[in-house]
Amino acid sequence: MSGPRVIAIAGAKGGTGKSVIAANIGVFLATLGKRVVLIDAALGAATLHSFVGANDTSQTLAGFLANDGAQLEENLVSTPISKLQLVSGERDPAWTANPRIEQLESFRDSIRKLDADYVVLDLAPGTRECVLDLFLDADTGILVCSAEPTAVELTYRFVKAAFVHSLRRDGFGFLTKMSVEEARRYEGGIPAPSDLLRRGLDRFDEGSEEVLTLRSHMKKLVPYMVLNFARSKGDMDLGRDIATAATRRFGIVLPYLGHVEYDDAVWVSLRRRRPLLVEHPESRASKCIEKITRRVLGLEADSARKMTLPGTSLYDLLEVEPTASEEHIRRANRRIRLVYAKDSPVVGGLYTEVGLDDLHRRLEEAYVTLMNPAKRRANDLALFPDGIPNEPIVDRPSARIGIAPVVGERPGAPEVDDDTEYTGELLMRFREATGLDLREIADRSKIGIGYLDAIEKENFEELPAVVYIRGFLVEYAKMLELDVPRVVETYLSRVRLWREETLQDS
Repeated sequence: MSGPRVIAIAGAKGGTGKSVIAANIGVFLATLGKRVVLIDAALGAATLHSFVGANDTSQTLAGFLANDGAQLEENLVSTPISKLQLVSGERDPAWTANPRIEQLESFRDSIRKLDADYVVLDLAPGTRECVLDLFLDADTGILVCSAEPTAVELTYRFVKAAFVHSLRRDGFGFLTKMSVEEARRYEGGIPAPSDLLRRGLDRFDEGSEEVLTLRSHMKKLVPYMVLNFARSKGDMDLGRDIATAATRRFGIVLPYLGHVEYDDAVWVSLRRRRPLLVEHPESRASKCIEKITRRVLGLEADSARKMTLPGTSLYDLLEVEPTASEEHIRRANRRIRLVYAKDSPVVGGLYTEVGLDDLHRRLEEAYVTLMNPAKRRANDLALFPDGIPNEPIVDRPSARIGIAPVVGERPGAPEVDDDTEYTGELLMRFREATGLDLREIADRSKIGIGYLDAIEKENFEELPAVVYIRGFLVEYAKMLELDVPRVVETYLSRVRLWREETLQDS
């Protein structure tokens, strides 16, 4: 597609901090030498100028919308950041919140004519048609969510509304029509893409135009997700769980780009009307946004990267590999029961009570079968008639939906038992098998990367007191889903032995 690459930032609920992320993605792209245009498309509620320190907002989006035949580039204003320009909405009149259809179409066309490498749209919260149109038209659509249950529920609603709207604007709205009574069967009164596909298969043949259209739209809609204001490791994990659960329920891929930590530096930079990445480039939030932006660039650069849907096998249900040990299956079962518990924020607005009960039943059946050697063997023979793969199938979203790695790029996880001694090298092999690097573990666990490197290389002289090492090992083992007590016990025994021998030598 010609013209700039368009990135649309949406938030189903107000207050998720999408404008901070939109502004600073634009800033970071500009610092990489890209020509960037930020557009405040939160029609009627513009604030983006405050996040980039733009003082000249004499030209605004309203000027373009009100002038038939105008070009959007005529409304660009400069910012303090080189190569970054802004289409502001400051002081725009109230009517811009509901532009006419022809105004919106002109706006959408003009975006692609801008002389830029990237256009970043900061959309209004909610699911108005103009918001959904801009989100669907973008090359990359990013949904910003927070750990609040209401934000999670509305994020799910946004995805469903976007899918329904994509069908309606392509002339297949009849596939979404249903009675009030039928709509009540679905969470929030809106069917999920998988629900609509099921309805289509009930009414039409597999090869019919209607079913092919449903499948095509399900494949095209790939909303990426970012969790903002992460205050704890639990919040960071929640973002991945939301993406995985939505992918499982909706039948469309919802990849997780990462989280942005809660950081007072955001508030300070906003008060000073300066971009976060300029005012506090070393802050935790800045580093998170940089990482997310690099992943967005990676989506464009790595066209061979595949993202797939979860399968329906028992291993997929419990989100484990076919080579998983019984202990791994036990831990996976404990984790997934928490993720899909009735009071979990992940399931609010995602499942009806009946649907959640059915999922719990299938999870229980999967666990019972895989923990029974005879039943598991029969299941594996049916699932893998040519034998279970020796290497874990790493291109499986059951390992939590994200940007899936290319098959075969990770080594297999080492085999362990109750007597395994966890050395630094063994821990490193487990980390490499999960596809995590030390920087990511350091960012999520708040453990210094130097300490993590010393743990893996067993540079005991560089490690602090045992009480601190214990805490590091607990967090490290949890992230790799290892046997925490066994990791701590065996590794600390090596540390103590080394220190005893060192004292004796001295």
